[in-house]
Amino acid sequence: MKKIKIFAMMTCLVTAMAGLVGCGSQTSADETAGPAAVCYAIAPTANSQGLNMNSPLVQDMAYDTILGYGYISVVTIDGNPELVAADSYDIPEQYKSAPKEKLKTDARSNATNLITFMENEVANDAQVDYLEGLRIAVRSLNSLEGYNSKTIVVIGTGLSTQGTLNFQNNLLSAEPEAVLDLLEEKNEIPDFTGMTVVWQQLGDVAAPQQSLTQSQKARLQEIWGGIVERGGGIFVYNDIMANPVDTEVSFPEVDTVDLPEETPVKFDEAMLDEENESLLEEPVMLTEEQVCFVPDKSEYLDEDVALETIKPIADYLAQNNQITILLAGTTAGDEDSAYTMALSHERADAVKASLVALGVDESRIIAVGLGSSDPWHVSGAGYEGSIASSNRKVVLLDASSEQAKDIMNE
Repeated sequence: MKKIKIFAMMTCLVTAMAGLVGCGSQTSADETAGPAAVCYAIAPTANSQGLNMNSPLVQDMAYDTILGYGYISVVTIDGNPELVAADSYDIPEQYKSAPKEKLKTDARSNATNLITFMENEVANDAQVDYLEGLRIAVRSLNSLEGYNSKTIVVIGTGLSTQGTLNFQNNLLSAEPEAVLDLLEEKNEIPDFTGMTVVWQQLGDVAAPQQSLTQSQKARLQEIWGGIVERGGGIFVYNDIMANPVDTEVSFPEVDTVDLPEETPVKFDEAMLDEENESLLEEPVMLTEEQVCFVPDKSEYLDEDVALETIKPIADYLAQNNQITILLAGTTAGDEDSAYTMALSHERADAVKASLVALGVDESRIIAVGLGSSDPWHVSGAGYEGSIASSNRKVVLLDASSEQAKDIMNE
């Protein structure tokens, strides 16, 4: 366990006392504002572009909080997040009448010391658990009383590789709302009531971690923002550049997250507008709601609803007879067996049979069953809930696409 560092109070007292001579009418610039409480939750780990401690968010907030006699704590986020520093920067009332310049100099000195301390922090444990780090940050501020504001400043990628919110489980393939529902069901969302969470460098990864696409970054932001907001807090994304450093030597190795192929879009007839060059520019998902099957069977639960969804696709394929499609059936759960592979194939075959019945040449349709091994599968979702539901689907792909070829080759 790291020792919590208390490093400001004595400097405050000494400097303030030295400035008392002849200072009767001088007061702090922030005397009327009331103190603020801030927790810096930093992730000095591998696979990150480096933590930008020169940003105004870090520099100005530290200085203003200290000048206003506030409270600052620091949590280091790695695989085993810890509170590594905590201090009140309040001083006895009689010393607050020191000259403003003395108080400002003292605040600047303490802010510099704090930032230097954070710059020298290094992850002790491989992997990263941001949710647990946030939970510790909340606890560091929760019990404080008499502070006008409570702010958590998170600096890091947000790409957890450990804990309940482990992005190695393909969570970026799931709808953010479904991920949030699952966390809420598991009672894993911290209580952010009365707090603001400002996140810097979210999604700013470095090699060997594969870079996130813009849509994946947006999904990551939706997930973390949703966690804070569902916990009763305010989420602010601070879009600022990282401060690139060589992270490969300094930090323990952290597993990379295999980023999913872009999540299939849900089929909607509006996708068939003439303005679209192709329905299948991206994988298209027929959801469980659209082509729901009888449990453990390949029969439609409601054939009329299923055919209502499939007919516009058949019409589109009739108008674009140069396209051959791949239908990939998938299942919920994480265990593949001969049964689940066969069931997912039979469900893809059922959609194929519907398309053929609606006039599409059978030779233009390839059906495969992937079980739970599809590129978009979200692990750990079980068999109930919206994420599990999204794992049960039939995905349409242009058979000539690279992704379809990879699936067929595997």
